[in-house]
Amino acid sequence: MVDKRVQAAEAVVQSIRTGERVASLNASRHLAPDVVLDTGREQVAGHDAVLERISGVWPFTPIYVQGGWSEPQTEGDKLKVTAVFPTLGAAPTGMNLTFSFNGGGQISHIEQEQTMGGPPEVVDNVPPFIKGQINSALANSTPICVAYVDENGQPQQSLRGSTCVFSDTQLGIWLRNAEGGLTRALATNPKLSLLYRDSKTRSTVIIQGVGHIETDPDIRRRLYEMTPEVEQLHDTQRKGAALIIDITRLQGGGPKGNFRMQRE
Repeated sequence: MVDKRVQAAEAVVQSIRTGERVASLNASRHLAPDVVLDTGREQVAGHDAVLERISGVWPFTPIYVQGGWSEPQTEGDKLKVTAVFPTLGAAPTGMNLTFSFNGGGQISHIEQEQTMGGPPEVVDNVPPFIKGQINSALANSTPICVAYVDENGQPQQSLRGSTCVFSDTQLGIWLRNAEGGLTRALATNPKLSLLYRDSKTRSTVIIQGVGHIETDPDIRRRLYEMTPEVEQLHDTQRKGAALIIDITRLQGGGPKGNFRMQRE
């Protein structure tokens, strides 16, 4: 005979894990009228309020559905379920759910303990993992978005597939049009902001820096040759401009951790 308390815990886990309507309807009948959900940050009280919190799609539901969830384990008069989630950026790494029950076998209390990654690691150089993300951004169909302010004071955004890590503290972008809007903008405001985002791995990197057009032939050659071939083919005569960006701030990361870099 299946333990009624186990059925109740499994029903709630299924609702949290998937957010599916049918799972929530099943979980509803296992919640006591005065049930309390303690998330560690707040307490949600009452059947309807708790049901709403364990139902539907929340920001981390796509992570929960990928997790490995244990069977309910007995801890005294309570049941505990442990989940381990895949390694992703900006996401929890695990969760513990501890269930208490009333005399009728309904869930009276749920204690939710979520494990998150640690604080950002402070670094002096672009971490190798982020370097790999940036250098493979075009091939990964996640090209870097560059934001700048044009000569008229109007904020602009531009996707730049040639963006690469030029040194431990610099980025490089080969600009096909040497006289384009980004080149002109640098004359009045050299400050730039760049965004990398890969939703599949929940990776986000935001970079701020100061750009300049480099005329040194060796630097131009090196940057052009670091540029993906598909970008080179748009400027086979190398008439473009070599934009070098000195990084002043880097924040973000992904599955390999989060990082923070601050420079003058």
